Amino acid sequence: MSTFEPSDPVAHVDVDVEHLPGGATLVRVTGDLDHLTAPAFEAVALPAARQCSGRLVIDLSQVGFLASAGIAVVLAAGVAAPGRVHVVAGSGFTRRPLEITGAEEVVHLWTTRDEALGDG
Repeated sequence: MSTFEPSDPVAHVDVDVEHLPGGATLVRVTGDLDHLTAPAFEAVALPAARQCSGRLVIDLSQVGFLASAGIAVVLAAGVAAPGRVHVVAGSGFTRRPLEITGAEEVVHLWTTRDEALGDG
C-alpha cells in the first residue's frame, strides 16, 4: 500500500528550450501544468518568447494535464513574442482547454510538432 508523504511531488514538469536551424525556438513541456508547475514553465517560456527572432513553438504534446495557470503562461508567451506563437496541442487534455478559452485568438494550435514547425 502506498502512502502520501508531504515531501512527495504532487505535480512535476520539465521544460526544455531548443534553438533550431532556421531561427525557430522550440519550448518542449513534459508533465502537468497547474498552479504548482506553471511558474517553472513561465520562467522558461516567457524569456524564450521575448528573445525569439523566428518561429516560437510551444510543444505541449507530452503534457498530461493543463490547468488555467498553464493556459495563462501560453497566452502570456503569445503576447510577449514578436511573432505568432505556434502551440502543439494534439490531445484532448491540452487542446480542448485551449479551444474553450479562445486561445486561438492569440496563438495558433497544431496537432503535431512537424505541423507547428512547418510553413503554416
